Amino acid sequence: MYKPRASKNEMTFDMADRAESRKLKGNLAFFSKAQTLLEEKGETDAAFYMEMIKDHLREGGQLESEKAARILGL
Repeated sequence: MYKPRASKNEMTFDMADRAESRKLKGNLAFFSKAQTLLEEKGETDAAFYMEMIKDHLREGGQLESEKAARILGL
């Protein structure tokens, strides 16, 4: 079966999916590290908010400024 190749400047669906996956993993790693650091400093409320953001991302949510209050439950 013929499978067309992408040119150097062309994005395929697989490439886009991998890029999105790397972005999600990076965001999750960032918020996990932030949660850990906040817990170590005794900032349990702020750490809880980091956990809420991680849960939102794992459920397929996006980080958008107008949804920030809803994501954080405020």
